[in-house]
Amino acid sequence: MENKKVHPNWDAFTGIFSIGFGLIYGGMTYAMPRAAFGNPLDPLYFPMGVAVLSVIVGCILLAKSNVKASVQAWVNLINEDETKKFDRKRILYTCMVSIGYALVFDTLGYVISTFMFLFAMLVITSGLSEWKKNALVAATFAVSVFFIFNTLLAISLPPLPFMG
Repeated sequence: MENKKVHPNWDAFTGIFSIGFGLIYGGMTYAMPRAAFGNPLDPLYFPMGVAVLSVIVGCILLAKSNVKASVQAWVNLINEDETKKFDRKRILYTCMVSIGYALVFDTLGYVISTFMFLFAMLVITSGLSEWKKNALVAATFAVSVFFIFNTLLAISLPPLPFMG
């Protein structure tokens, strides 16, 4: 008998994610408002095509995947050394901060939301011990860019909430 070594890969998990993404994206696409004139379904064709393609690719990936290899990849991820785990946490924190930035951008305005985003990113990369320098850099950048765009270039950015 041959001893077949399993090479870890993420194909099964990627397929499941792709199918889930396609189904959710397709559902949200179908719930979009219809066009007021012309063919009411015209705005839905492209996004629905993306959703269907995502589901098809996910099904192909899932069919071709080796579930044991994907489970092995997950086990390897869990058993990583502390340096790699710390790096993955920093990636996760970066994603979370970016999503938070997108969610509060219009509500808090450019200056406050960009300051919070940059400060959080600088803390993630350089640590909390440098918080004074991080706050100074984030504030300087946010205010400078706001001034340049609003005043010099006459391009509106979301103002501070109390400026209306």
